[in-house]
Amino acid sequence: MVIGYEVMEDGTLNEIELTKDDLASTLVVCVVDDDTKSIYLWKGSQAGVRRKFIGARVATNLRTEYGFNFKVRPIDEGEEPPSFFTAMNGTTVATRVIKPGEQAPPPAPPRPKTESAAETKSDLPPTPQPRVEPVATPTPEPISTPPPRPPTPRTNPAPTTVSRPAAPYIAAPAGEVADMIKEMEGIDPPEGYQRELVIVYNALYTVAEHRTSVFGQEKIERRIEKVKDPPEGTFMAEGFIPRVIVKDGRVLGIELLKGTPDAILSPIKAEMKERLSDLITFFKSETEEVSTPTKKAKDKEKGKKLVAK
Repeated sequence: MVIGYEVMEDGTLNEIELTKDDLASTLVVCVVDDDTKSIYLWKGSQAGVRRKFIGARVATNLRTEYGFNFKVRPIDEGEEPPSFFTAMNGTTVATRVIKPGEQAPPPAPPRPKTESAAETKSDLPPTPQPRVEPVATPTPEPISTPPPRPPTPRTNPAPTTVSRPAAPYIAAPAGEVADMIKEMEGIDPPEGYQRELVIVYNALYTVAEHRTSVFGQEKIERRIEKVKDPPEGTFMAEGFIPRVIVKDGRVLGIELLKGTPDAILSPIKAEMKERLSDLITFFKSETEEVSTPTKKAKDKEKGKKLVAK
């Protein structure tokens, strides 16, 4: 047997004595366990929704009576943990914190027995009991709680997803990766662009320049090399143009291309060439127009000299 609290419809707590057999499906009760520092909010399967919501609120208020280190643990009928039944035996019952200037509350009156128990006792012969003078005890005051809040609509719990173990990482054969990089090196980038980064499988590669001097002439060779420790994080490929290389039905890799200075100047050069061509055509047409009247005047003078007088 343990001292528990029955949640009432008006938002108050009624202190009663509870046993495991007293847990009716229509009740919502609070049981304080000192062993697990828990305030169990037990909710019967047939209890009203309003009573359950009120219980969740007033159970939190019990922390001011027993200590803020107690945690409210709601449980439904049929899903009780073993520690809850241990608390129902009364062996781990918690004591209320007595504030300065406050007297210890008197024990709560026993809960009236059910009709079936009363009928069973009526069959037995009455036993004489000594007369006891009634002792005047102050009536326990109900715990003051704020007015009940309107119930909020109950939301269905989200379906729990079972996390599956991640698939083991399978590294690509080194020889296959080397062949793919070799094939990519054989494919030239577009005119005016050069490779900066290459992604093959889940590895990152960069293009490094190697300068060698042969017979006094410097030669620049660009090789694709793996980045050993790539930086962590998410990066935007700003200023780069991605290109995917697919060959024989398989993806060799993804390239990030960057424009060279020649690529930037090529549109300007093309426009200048076009304007220069138009300018040359214009000058040619102007020269032809000037030379045509002069030629006609010379032909006219020659014609005049040939006429006999």
